Amino acid sequence: MAQTLPILTILLLSLLLQTQSHKFSSKLSPKSFGFKKEKLSHLHFYFHDIVGGDHPTAVRVAAAATTNTSQTGFGATVMIDDPLTVGPERTSKIVGRAQGIYASACLTETRLLMALNYVFVEGKYNGSTLSILGTNSVMSPVREMPIVGGSGLFRFARGYALAKTVFFNISNGKYNGSSLSILGRNAVLDPMREMTVVGGSGLFLFAKGYAQAKTHSLDLETGNAVVEYNVVAEATVTNTSASLFGAVVMIDDPLTVGPERTSRIVGRAQGLYASADLDEFGLTMVLNYVFIEGKYNGSTLSILGRNKVMSSVREMPIIGGTGLFRFARGYALAKTYSLNFSNGDAVVEYNVYVIHY
Repeated sequence: MAQTLPILTILLLSLLLQTQSHKFSSKLSPKSFGFKKEKLSHLHFYFHDIVGGDHPTAVRVAAAATTNTSQTGFGATVMIDDPLTVGPERTSKIVGRAQGIYASACLTETRLLMALNYVFVEGKYNGSTLSILGTNSVMSPVREMPIVGGSGLFRFARGYALAKTVFFNISNGKYNGSSLSILGRNAVLDPMREMTVVGGSGLFLFAKGYAQAKTHSLDLETGNAVVEYNVVAEATVTNTSASLFGAVVMIDDPLTVGPERTSRIVGRAQGLYASADLDEFGLTMVLNYVFIEGKYNGSTLSILGRNKVMSSVREMPIIGGTGLFRFARGYALAKTYSLNFSNGDAVVEYNVYVIHY
């Protein structure tokens, strides 16, 4: 941890709002942004959540004091940088990454809170993102989660994502030393039987799910049988990364009208950001701008997006708000104004564009 602290400190942002003129707010015409009729698009891809092996894309980063005794692993938090592919095979062409957090957020069943971004790298969508904030009841055959915003070609996006588990594979030899506990009735003469996964160890700690068994061959003379099992389960694993993958930082950063730290404070940026990219410093931002200035006093804007901190300008979706920003949607453009490596301070200029009523 000692090696990561200097870099984490550098990433702590003292946020700056609006432009060099130091004007806090102004009205804009939607026509000046070229607003057109909304489009309805259908994207189809496969989401690979790899929890084991030498190169996992999903690692556990935190847990609650009661997680180890919870039947659902309540409180377990996992950081992901999962590939999105055009086909179900892991070798299929990658069209993007799912970067962010999922966490066990239900006391009675395996239900995950999903706070993540789909970061696309294919064709005209290269560089565009979609933000997901919803609940994922992983044992359901189909799950629906809201799309709450986007960037690039998906600015001001709204929609939903339907998720369906295609398969879960534990037969690739990467789970040596891990186990699953199964409890249920096995009617061996039935063509297909289902039994309950009630727990596990190693990579399958706190696993919940089911196992489907199918007999391929049965020799009554010798008693030999060959049975195929397909297991659906959820597990966590912890790993380290050169890009600090999995590091989570809580913030309560001042928003000022000018770049100087002594400038008038107009609000606070409160929430968290997390390193959710295996290869570079790509942060998942989950936070609120809490304003205390003039007519906006008490109003908030919510951000869920990806912050590629080494880029000159980063775009993140505004997914909602409160007070004067009820039903708001829009985007925020971030630009590093100054960075002091000696003390780890950074000042980031933000221009925020919001549609509200």
